[in-house]
Amino acid sequence: MPTAAKSNYTCPQCDANIALEDVNVATDIALCRACGKTSSFADIIDAAEISPDALQHPPRHVQLTNDLQNGTVITYKKLSALLLFFIPFTAIWSGGSMWGIYGQQISRGTFDLGKSLFGIPFLIGTLILVSLILSMLFGAWKITLHNGQGRVFFGMGPLGWTRRFTYNRDTQVGLRTSSVRVNNVQQKGILIQNGEAELIFGTLFPEPAKHYIAAAIKKEIESAPLSRTAFI
Repeated sequence: MPTAAKSNYTCPQCDANIALEDVNVATDIALCRACGKTSSFADIIDAAEISPDALQHPPRHVQLTNDLQNGTVITYKKLSALLLFFIPFTAIWSGGSMWGIYGQQISRGTFDLGKSLFGIPFLIGTLILVSLILSMLFGAWKITLHNGQGRVFFGMGPLGWTRRFTYNRDTQVGLRTSSVRVNNVQQKGILIQNGEAELIFGTLFPEPAKHYIAAAIKKEIESAPLSRTAFI
């Protein structure tokens, strides 16, 4: 009796191997004969890309720490090349407008209401540009996993974007194609999925960083308890 050909694909439900004969690419369905459940083949491919071997080659700009108090903390920080544009642009555009509208009033000890009101959009634009530059200079991504509680954060100090989630051994980690495009090519992000709820981040990270961070998250999740999960 012929045996089903083995593949590198595993069931996201029970981690059993899925035979090639049980994969239907046209309908995007993969059947696991071990547990009898079906999964999206695209999801299985994304998860299969994450190899534990990635942890043997830490990429630049990524730091991983692990201790009993804070759990696993993955930090990604890289200066953006966009700073080469934003810093001189802000210095010229904002510096010129702020001096012309407000600087001259301060130096002369006068106050022009109409001119000051006219300058409010320029002031708001300057604050946004300066905040953006500070974020690119000093901001960092931090992924924290501890006792089934996870957090993805980007920002400086306590200020920034945060997404919290809980996880267990049923949580799936992989790479998923996102709507973000670079040179008209869709970029993959790091996927954390609990049933129908999912979180995708890091679409603009370099590929080695994506694989390393995803592998580190997957390793932590493999030792997590079995419980229900949710995103917050």
